[in-house]
Amino acid sequence: MNESAISTRERRKAETALGLKSAARRLTIERGLGGFTIEELCDEVGVSRRTFFNYFATKENAVIGFSIDADESGAAERFTAAGKRGLRHLVDDLLEMHVDRWTSDGITPAEARQLLAAFEREPRLIGHLLELAGVGERGDIELVERREGLPPGDLRAAAAVQLAGAVLRASTEEFFRSDGADDVPTILRRRLDAVRELF
Repeated sequence: MNESAISTRERRKAETALGLKSAARRLTIERGLGGFTIEELCDEVGVSRRTFFNYFATKENAVIGFSIDADESGAAERFTAAGKRGLRHLVDDLLEMHVDRWTSDGITPAEARQLLAAFEREPRLIGHLLELAGVGERGDIELVERREGLPPGDLRAAAAVQLAGAVLRASTEEFFRSDGADDVPTILRRRLDAVRELF
């Protein structure tokens, strides 16, 4: 398959994912999560129910924007491929991985406002988001353990991931509060510079 065919397919995939996310958020804001079915969402976007489940595991995941292929950017693979660099580089490397992920999958200020409105309409989405974040954190801990050759359950892997996660959370909060004056990667890099000064 040639490169233009791949880029056309990737563009269509991105458009479909965005359409499903936007429609799911809008319908949630208008009707609440219980006020529409996956079939209605699919009809609105012009895709099949099967296509929906190729992108999102649940309606809640569609609203949040957490896709089946949540890390299609290859950020995790690049993080692991960098090889063992020693524990003092972990937070730097983890934050760079988060920058990589956000550069690929980040949300615009308009999407952020839409997502906040969906959370206001359906506060239980916040709990679902926290569950997804916990799953992501455990996955990142396993990445660190594998890359650094640490035994499962090594607290240093968890501490590095949790520290990077705290910086990521603070960065996304700043993004949501500031009406998107800077994107998340810019905010993350600014905070990464502060972390580097500490260590």
